[in-house]
Amino acid sequence: MPLRKTIFVSSTFKDLAQHRRAVWDLLAEFDVNVRGMEAFGARSAAPLDTCLAEVEQSNIYLGILGFRLGSIDETTGKSFTQREYEKARELNLEILVYLRDEESSTLRRTDMDFEPILLEKLASFKRSLRENHTVDTFDAPADLATKLRRDLQRHLSPRPHEGSADEFEQSRTVAKAFMLLPQPMSGNEIRLQIRKRGRPFAASRALCHAFNLPYGATIGIDIEVVHPTQWPIPLCKELFAAGQRAVALLERPEGEILDLYVRLQFTPHDLPRTRARFFGGYVNVGPDPDEEDDPNTQYELGEGRVMLLFSKFASEEAQEKAK
Repeated sequence: MPLRKTIFVSSTFKDLAQHRRAVWDLLAEFDVNVRGMEAFGARSAAPLDTCLAEVEQSNIYLGILGFRLGSIDETTGKSFTQREYEKARELNLEILVYLRDEESSTLRRTDMDFEPILLEKLASFKRSLRENHTVDTFDAPADLATKLRRDLQRHLSPRPHEGSADEFEQSRTVAKAFMLLPQPMSGNEIRLQIRKRGRPFAASRALCHAFNLPYGATIGIDIEVVHPTQWPIPLCKELFAAGQRAVALLERPEGEILDLYVRLQFTPHDLPRTRARFFGGYVNVGPDPDEEDDPNTQYELGEGRVMLLFSKFASEEAQEKAK
């Protein structure tokens, strides 16, 4: 079974945060993997190197530009967004470009650059985009989502219907590839049926830092993967969730089989502790405090850590499609 296409979302963040959220929510309707700064997590590579590596693992480049240049590559003097775009052209990816309307009714002063040199660089970049592509304009997040949905229907298939056996089979296929290539496959969303085991726990500071999750607002829980059968990641026995997703997960009773979507994520750094210790206290010095092994055993460092990050219950997607 062929793997899903991958789309890279490229834009500045602070001025377009709500637009990016609308785009990520929209992309959940399609059978596509999404890459962007929201899923990067903490990595040892420099930020620009990380961005370009993600572009290299993608099939579609989605450029969203407002009125801020954003982070600048000191070597070339170009913005990260422009470097990402140039990498996409070099790789001959499918390119979609959306420019914020200059008469946008939702524009704020904080959404704009005012320094002449920044404005000149941004204007030059936009001219290049208009010369090389058929661009569209947008205003509010909903406006961008509407126009993007129309365009993506020409490039992507809708997500399989709820209960589709093909979707679970594809989850197994993606998970197998993830075990061999965890870095390029990180961020892929798959569907699982799982059963909660034991009590939830607060996620450790190290885990939250490694995966760019809010410390003190992230939980984990031991799970058993029920479907797909023959789950190819046997050591991945914990599910993590943050914010309102954590609250939703806590409300589901222990032992119930949950049908949900998760993101496969990877960090190159090993994490001996996954459970938080919010309050100080005397502890034994020895093996991983998460484990209940013989205290004479010694923890051996690994090469990384994988995780499952809860996205939503499968029934929620069906309800949204019915609206």
